[in-house]
Amino acid sequence: MLQLKPIVSELMRCAIGDGKTTSFCYDHWTNLGPLIGVAGQTGPPSLRVRIGASVSDATVDGTWRFPAARSHEIQNIQMIPAPVVFWHKVIWFKENIPRNTFMSWLALLRRLPTKDIIRRWGLNLTDQCVRCNSAVETHHHCFFECSFSSALWLKFGSNILPNPPEDLHSAAAWIASSSRVFCSKQVILLEFFFQSIIYIIWRERNSRIFTSVSSSSSVLHLALDRLLRDRLLSFPAPSPAGPLLLQLYFAFYRPP
Repeated sequence: MLQLKPIVSELMRCAIGDGKTTSFCYDHWTNLGPLIGVAGQTGPPSLRVRIGASVSDATVDGTWRFPAARSHEIQNIQMIPAPVVFWHKVIWFKENIPRNTFMSWLALLRRLPTKDIIRRWGLNLTDQCVRCNSAVETHHHCFFECSFSSALWLKFGSNILPNPPEDLHSAAAWIASSSRVFCSKQVILLEFFFQSIIYIIWRERNSRIFTSVSSSSSVLHLALDRLLRDRLLSFPAPSPAGPLLLQLYFAFYRPP
């Protein structure tokens, strides 16, 4: 019988309803299973939730009120209860590059460990952006308020539409609404641009911090172009439905 307990636990699910009778920690109401098993006994306090709290107790006026995550386990828990957001189709599409998609998802959720967040965790480090050296590093500064990242974003984005927004969430909204202007393949190309630029910018940031190796904007332009072309080359040949994505890419952008 003892051997059956883990199996039975996996099969059990809880209907949340209004959340008043569902245990936040012990009931199986998320895809992660009982949350007490994900983050342990210290998990609920770090989320400012009582061990015995219901799901509804963990909300204020129907909205989650969690502090900044300080571990991957807590980060995963916070992502599961997250509501559907307007930019979800900009992130999740079948042609995506998984690592770029994951990085972009974290950026839009403001879950990347930018320096302002790390300082809130109590670590003593300078919060200055390592690319422009002129502002505090936040998610919005990284994407795309920083003059270094802005130049990369505008270089590619303005080839598709003039004056693309220089703010992470405004850019996502711009792409989400682009289906009213562009065909589906053009929208996919925009999504590729957006996610790949986020990936390249964050990779450059980590390189400067952890290896003290810096790349110029021209080198990053080449790296981004190579990344996009390698992915677009993997798609099948043109069909009567429209041009190859790589052909569409060259129609919008002339590589350096």
